[in-house]
Amino acid sequence: MSDSGMTDTAGARKHRVVVPDKVVLFAAAIGGAALYLPLFVIKENRLVSGIPVAGLEVPGYGPVLSAIVVVIGLSGVVAGVRRRFALSAVAVVLYVVCWGAIVHTGTSMLAERGYPFGLVSPGGGFWLLLLSALILISVELKRAGSAIARVVPSAILIALPVALLAAGYLDDLGFVREYLNRVDRFARELGAHLRLAFGAVFAASVVGIPLGVGAWRKRVLRRPVFTVVNSLQTVPSLALFGLMIAPLALLSQRYPFLRELGIRGVGNTPAFLALSLYALLPIVRNAYTSLSVIDPGVILAGTGMGMTRRQLLRHVEIPIALPILLSGVRVSAVQTVGNTAVAALIGAGGLGNFVFQGLNQGASDLIVMGVIPIVVLAVLTDRLMLLIIGAVRRE
Repeated sequence: MSDSGMTDTAGARKHRVVVPDKVVLFAAAIGGAALYLPLFVIKENRLVSGIPVAGLEVPGYGPVLSAIVVVIGLSGVVAGVRRRFALSAVAVVLYVVCWGAIVHTGTSMLAERGYPFGLVSPGGGFWLLLLSALILISVELKRAGSAIARVVPSAILIALPVALLAAGYLDDLGFVREYLNRVDRFARELGAHLRLAFGAVFAASVVGIPLGVGAWRKRVLRRPVFTVVNSLQTVPSLALFGLMIAPLALLSQRYPFLRELGIRGVGNTPAFLALSLYALLPIVRNAYTSLSVIDPGVILAGTGMGMTRRQLLRHVEIPIALPILLSGVRVSAVQTVGNTAVAALIGAGGLGNFVFQGLNQGASDLIVMGVIPIVVLAVLTDRLMLLIIGAVRRE
């Protein structure tokens, strides 16, 4: 190679522009802000405000957390540094250190103060640091080239708190204490939440898929169908639950046999109807879109082979449209898992009972105990639907 060519190459390397990683910088910013917020709060009992301990003030752990956040920030600013550091490994270390700080130092400070009914409540800094770690791990999972790099971080995220809980190290945490005091009721409310949420998604699928197919087939149905399902999404969730109460109460009073079937103004029936109506839009929209994007040539080929309209729908259109259709069900399912929490306000039960009970009592740990399972259920539902969609696409 000529000297001029070598000079050009060296100059290109020298003047190469390094683009900061905005997502990593965002995670670092969250982590930096979290260090100044309470990592945990020491409480004498479940109702008092307690003594907050900021992340930077945690003995032994504050400098470690600061160093990890600095590494994350450098990794986001300089691409070369990011390559040298495995961000998923850094995120896992941050995750482990956060749990170690709250379990080790938090419980030690609780013992030093001699609170017989005391507990440790995770603070805003703890949740933000965990969020920072989760953002980094999710970014690196998309970039990971090997199965081990994808599986190990996720396994640690799940295994660590489960192992700490099984070993009893989390018994002094406020939301764990609330759970241990309500194990039987928690199981009942979780079952009610699952039945209500996934029952509503199933009902919305049974109604929404034919509506989407009908809107695709018949142009005259398109405007009224989408006007109705779009309008339902504009109604606030609590208002829609409330709108179900009056007509159902009137029907149950006029027709006593409906009360014997469990159809009343409050309870599962209005919650089920409201959730089903809310779940319609993603399913109807994706059912319509999935059929609309099919190549007309495929339909013509099937028609040329002598297929009837029903055969085309069953053997050609639905198989091609199924991944997009299931994506609508996925969005609807995740949305409904969260919306079901509001159903507790009209007596339908579910995990929302703990959330609203905690709000009424001013018990933040009880609120967290209700919110965490809802978030976990939403994430698991999303992951499961992604697996199903991936399997359908491979077939």
